[in-house]
Amino acid sequence: MKKITLLLSVLCFSFMFSQKEELYQEVFFPVKYVLKSSKDTIKTKVLNVGIYTNEEFSPATYIRQMTVLDPSGKRIKVSENDIRYMEITDLKKVKRKFVDGKSVFSKDTGLLQMMYRGKKTAWYRKSFYSGSIYTYKTNDTDYLLFRKDKSITELHFRLPGAIYQLKEKFNNYPDVSALIDNIVEDIDLVKVLKLYDQK
Repeated sequence: MKKITLLLSVLCFSFMFSQKEELYQEVFFPVKYVLKSSKDTIKTKVLNVGIYTNEEFSPATYIRQMTVLDPSGKRIKVSENDIRYMEITDLKKVKRKFVDGKSVFSKDTGLLQMMYRGKKTAWYRKSFYSGSIYTYKTNDTDYLLFRKDKSITELHFRLPGAIYQLKEKFNNYPDVSALIDNIVEDIDLVKVLKLYDQK
C-alpha cells in the first residue's frame, strides 16, 4: 500500500511540475520594427506576454515596453514610445501592424494597431492595461477615421452605445447600417467598412 501511495505521489508531483513548466514556457514571435530615431528595419523576435497562454498574441507584449532579442540572443527592452512602426506575426501566422499614434492624432499616444485602412475610412485600436503584469486586464479603445470630413469617432465596442454610434455615422447608407446589427467580432466591422468604401 505504501508503494502505491508513493508511486501515486511521485506521478502527481511529476504531472504538476510538468504543467507548471508548460504554463510558464516563454514564447517568442517574429517581429520587425522601425525606431523613431532610425530608418532601419529591425527584424528579430519578441517575447509574447499572455495572461492565460503565450500561444496567442497579447497587447501586453508591447504596451509600455517589449522584450526583444538582439543579434547575439541577449534580451533587451524597447520602449513602446520609441517605435514608429511595427509588425508582429503570431504562431497562427496572423500579422498585426502598428503605427505611432502621433502619425494619426498628431500627439503621442503610443502604438495604434491598424485594424483596417480603406479609401474612405481607417480603423485603429489603442490597447492599454491596468493592474500588475501578472493580473492585468487589457482594454481597447477603437478609433474610426473618416477621410472626407477628417473626423474621428472614438468607440468602445464592449459598451452598449457603440452600435448606436456606428448606425448614426452610417445612417445615409441603409445596407451598411443593416450590417451593423450583426457585429460580433472585428471581422464584422471590417465587412461594414469595406462595404462603405464601395459607395
